[in-house]
Amino acid sequence: MIRIDEKFETVYEGLTNYYIFTGGRGGGKTFVAKDIAIRATYEKGHKILATRYSMNSAKKSIIPEYKGVIESFKAESDFRVLESEIINVHTNNQIIFSGIKTQSGNQTAKLKGIPDLTMWIYDEFEEEPNENNFDTIDETVRSKNAKNVVILILNPSFKSAWYYKRWFEPHNLPNEFTGVIGNVTYIHHNYLDNIENLSDKFLAKAESVRLTNPLRYNHRYLGHWLDDAEGLLWNRSILDRQRVRVAPELVRVIVSIDPAVTKTMDSDETGIVVLGKSANGHIYVLEDISGKYSPLEWATVANQAYIKWNCDAYVAEKNQGGDMVMAVIRQVDKTNRIILVTATKGKALRAEPIYSLYEQGKIWHVGMFPKLESQMVTFNPDSNKDSPDRVDAMVHGATELVIKRRTFAIA
Repeated sequence: MIRIDEKFETVYEGLTNYYIFTGGRGGGKTFVAKDIAIRATYEKGHKILATRYSMNSAKKSIIPEYKGVIESFKAESDFRVLESEIINVHTNNQIIFSGIKTQSGNQTAKLKGIPDLTMWIYDEFEEEPNENNFDTIDETVRSKNAKNVVILILNPSFKSAWYYKRWFEPHNLPNEFTGVIGNVTYIHHNYLDNIENLSDKFLAKAESVRLTNPLRYNHRYLGHWLDDAEGLLWNRSILDRQRVRVAPELVRVIVSIDPAVTKTMDSDETGIVVLGKSANGHIYVLEDISGKYSPLEWATVANQAYIKWNCDAYVAEKNQGGDMVMAVIRQVDKTNRIILVTATKGKALRAEPIYSLYEQGKIWHVGMFPKLESQMVTFNPDSNKDSPDRVDAMVHGATELVIKRRTFAIA
């Protein structure tokens, strides 16, 4: 049974209507919210809405997490689990699950129409981009049947976020603030408060990040807010540590392309990065020749790099249009291999494994790449902004060299 920290006692006492849980990874705050929801279903008159910003399948994503809490109570027989809700069979109280944004569009208006809501739990609240979405649903939690409660669970992101400006900035709240201001209870809970429930592997990873990247550690594990100029992954010390003058003998070399469709003053750069792999599996960044090119220009530059470095494949991100990318490269190279990759994962999930290889000392820069490295140290995978093109090209190329793909397009 997971122990719940005394910091959360005020939530169970119900002293305020609003609760904001902050903290980094491994803090256990999401478990507490689920515990509160399950317990509330045994009380008279509750109807609970549990949301995330993106949730296409509650049955596959969030409902199994709630079932885990129910199982920890050994109370499986007390609940009926459906596609998008859980019902307490003794009270008929419901926990209704929904994404704010789903495949069918924004659900705010639909959720506003749910009658008699008494509790709203919004997990991963840092992803909510629209203050109006929050206010619209918040006004729906107004039942007379029970105390109305809104619980917002978030990992602090940037101080420019609307929720920081609304709830934190006006009171000049410090990092890790816990306390009550007006009708809002703030509870900060990070992994240091939850160590007894965490694995040795998790704790070792946290300690490794603390030693190699203090800014990332403070944000991801302690749950501190970031200024807009601060990045989350690479820092200068890691890049300087992973720098060599000359690459060893390489068993494979590729040129990786993150293509832009147009060439104007306002268009994105085309990321073009050459990478190689040595016999021991280490990756070497050999050249960054990214820039603002027309499609034919970037294909020509990539082809020149292919010949210069004796590459064995082009690796190109095809989200802008796989047929177009293939056709453009074929204008300058009729025969050599093209591997098209699809950026299906979020940019954080794409970049994290490659950053981890830098941490482990397995990716090296042969010389200095000022523009690429500037993008790397300021790259924020948690923001809503697009990934930098040079970083994307590097990440796609490194991923191709270290991960055996189950499916990919080759021509």
